[in-house]
Amino acid sequence: MLLHAHRAVEQLTLDREVMHLRDGLVPRYAEMVYNGCWFAPERESLQALVDQAQRHVTGVARLKLYKGGVSIAGRKSANSLYDPAMASFEQTGGYRQADAEGFIRLNSLRLRALAQIESRTPQEKK
Repeated sequence: MLLHAHRAVEQLTLDREVMHLRDGLVPRYAEMVYNGCWFAPERESLQALVDQAQRHVTGVARLKLYKGGVSIAGRKSANSLYDPAMASFEQTGGYRQADAEGFIRLNSLRLRALAQIESRTPQEKK
């Protein structure tokens, strides 16, 4: 239950990329501990990274328990990265439609290159 509550608060307070990094490093951390490397410099370095990432993870999570299952009923944190004003698509929000144009153009480069290759005739592919 504590893990579910902690993860719920992390979802509010951690950046997506930090969560992906954490998820990728958890198996390595567990392996080091399992292999008795608690006092090894690599485990201590990884611990410093975890401590740094967790410094703003604080808040409250409400859980619902039912037949062995756990669901998040609510969560809040003073350190939440979610800002309704910034997430708004309204004129006063932090988002402008023009902001997406460059992002979409850049991320679609690989797809346009693939489409160009796939549209070639068999003679052009030789």
